[in-house]
Amino acid sequence: MKLWVIAALIAAGLVVGAFAPGTFTGWFRYATFQVFLPAIIFEAAWQLDFGIMRRAWRPIMLLAIPGVAVTAAAIAAIAYYGAHLQLPAALILGAVLSATDPVAVTAIFRRLEVPAVLATIVESESLLNDAVAVVLYRTVIGAVTAAAVAQDRILPLAWHAVLGSVLALAMGAAFGYAGSLALRRYVPVPLQLLATFASAYSAYLLSNGLGWSGIFAAIACAIVMRELERSYVSVGMEKSVERAWHVAATLSNGALFFLIGTAVEVANLWPLREVLVWTLIAVLASRAIVAYGLLRLVPRIVRSWMTVVRLAGVRGAISLALALSVPASIPQRSVIVDATFTVVVVTLVIGSLTYGKRIALLDLSAR
Repeated sequence: MKLWVIAALIAAGLVVGAFAPGTFTGWFRYATFQVFLPAIIFEAAWQLDFGIMRRAWRPIMLLAIPGVAVTAAAIAAIAYYGAHLQLPAALILGAVLSATDPVAVTAIFRRLEVPAVLATIVESESLLNDAVAVVLYRTVIGAVTAAAVAQDRILPLAWHAVLGSVLALAMGAAFGYAGSLALRRYVPVPLQLLATFASAYSAYLLSNGLGWSGIFAAIACAIVMRELERSYVSVGMEKSVERAWHVAATLSNGALFFLIGTAVEVANLWPLREVLVWTLIAVLASRAIVAYGLLRLVPRIVRSWMTVVRLAGVRGAISLALALSVPASIPQRSVIVDATFTVVVVTLVIGSLTYGKRIALLDLSAR
């Protein structure tokens, strides 16, 4: 999807949202998690090279796990001390905005000559930190709603989140292996397509239904199925099936970008301008800390690569869906939602219009 199309879809959504405010909000939350996200995650994970992921596991894991924690903590701290949000709202906002959106980034990477390792690092981070951010969000919401300020209440929540992630990975791998059995060269294309969609959505929805991480399940399903497809001569997904997944992911992204615009109620934003400015500062500052701080722990990562990682910190549909999922009983919920809308629209639109030009000016060859 071209970047100007992303900006145009958001702008169109803003226009529709201005005439019908709140009309699509409830449907947006449901459609993101139940319909569109499995297709987007599976197709993006299918494009990853697991061999490169293994070689670049250090920066990927730094960005996906400590990076999410640092981002959430930095945003929460700035929101609490700078924007003067209440502590529960600040913690939730940090968790909501800790996930980056891979769509604008991957669109540029597929057009420009970006080193494969760098592209894999950024795309893998974007996928994995979505899953980690959802787990973190659920943990924070559980702690806040249960008033779990004591250690004996917080640790079980954290343990349940970690265990759910591991089980989701195992379930996704199992569904990926089962689905790969249908990717035989003699199997008709419609059955191959059905097997891949059934595996991806079953792994995702079942994991979510069990309270685990559907995103981790979809990622594991795609990676296992892709590696088996690459490794065995008798296994080979037809190109038409890959094209069908690409179309599904493109349509899902397009619908989400439009719905993002419709969900923004611009009239509510001006009274919160101080909070919104502090939130944008928090997002930019936390991304700089992660890119130029954490990645220094990895040998041979040059500064231009760190800059690409910093620029890749756009927010998208997952952050919005998480914000809209915040229980109505949470104090300052509307502030969380409006701040998230602002960050998503600003980072997506500005990133979509400027990201490619800024990457093209960097020397990415040295490592």
